Amino acid sequence: MVSNCVASASIGCLFCCQGCNAEKLRNDFTFLPPAPSYAVEGCVEGGRAGKLQYVLEALRNFSFYQQAAEHAEVHFVRTGRGERIPIVWVRNSSSPASGSPGNRSSGQQPIVLLHCHGNATDIGMMMAAYLEMTRQLGCEVVGVEYSGYGASSGKPSASNTLADAEAAYNFLLSSGIAPERIVVYGQSVGSGPAMALAARRPMGGCVLHSPMLSGIRVIDPQPDSCCRPSCVFCCFDFFRNDQHIKSVNCPVFVMHGRMDDVIPLYHGLRLSDAAPKNCRWPGYFPKDAGHNDIIERNSAAYFGEVCAFLRNVQERVHGGSVNCNLPARSIGKPAQMEMSEVGKGPNGAARPYVEPTVGPNDGRYENIRRAGAPSGA
Repeated sequence: MVSNCVASASIGCLFCCQGCNAEKLRNDFTFLPPAPSYAVEGCVEGGRAGKLQYVLEALRNFSFYQQAAEHAEVHFVRTGRGERIPIVWVRNSSSPASGSPGNRSSGQQPIVLLHCHGNATDIGMMMAAYLEMTRQLGCEVVGVEYSGYGASSGKPSASNTLADAEAAYNFLLSSGIAPERIVVYGQSVGSGPAMALAARRPMGGCVLHSPMLSGIRVIDPQPDSCCRPSCVFCCFDFFRNDQHIKSVNCPVFVMHGRMDDVIPLYHGLRLSDAAPKNCRWPGYFPKDAGHNDIIERNSAAYFGEVCAFLRNVQERVHGGSVNCNLPARSIGKPAQMEMSEVGKGPNGAARPYVEPTVGPNDGRYENIRRAGAPSGA
């Protein structure tokens, strides 16, 4: 309890230092937009699509990122809060893997993953991951950029990210994508806008990758004791995934590394348990993975788990069976999966890129949980 009290007092001091501006404290502590990794050329809002051009030399010289850009188109959309954000649509021109849920040989339309990234990256840095998803899963990926990130206007905030995800979803509908073909995918802080969207709009499914129970609960030192920050400052809490998940009407798949020191494992476990029983897909909780390396630790297991989930979504869309290279999963206890060699792809070959860092690595959340001040505060 003492650590909870000290952590709450620390937050109170930071609140006073920010002029008692809860929104400013929340945004400064949560969002870490990097220097833009890309620019957009040839795009007209509401008109023709543009192309993504990397401004980071490391990405320009990386062939897999170049391939990703070649398979992508960028559209600018206007959010409900008046900001102008780019969304990148990565399509897969190659044949999807045998049994993947987007197998076009069967005449089925592919699933569209609406991806909400973490707080320390942008859609340019995520392009290689998006391309690999399309190739391994046979789906299409639409990456949402946040206000204040990359080529977007505005400033990052919890309210803006919710509007950003909503605008991207509306764009998909206006492009002829049926709601049941959309699977929203929220990674790290992206679990906030993804979960909120799934709670209020119809869709085929929701994937939560290293999610949080809520914005403030990330910094609770002792989550089940009194005087914890999320209790003391509950009126300022945001990204209430713990509440929103109770309102979903689509399948929810949660994955969380057991060694996560940014957002502790119990966040993922409790969210998985909180999903309505008829929407709860068995979670994936790899034992050696942390916050930023679930895919890298064992990409074969990761893609296998996501494939099984998307296959279930596809079956709901088309009302028939879709062959997959995995046995059917039943609702039940989370699977225990052993880890294979780091850096290997599903076929055993070296993976073509390194998994991006999507969450903060400056220790800000861990420091508060240890009742200290966040780095850089």
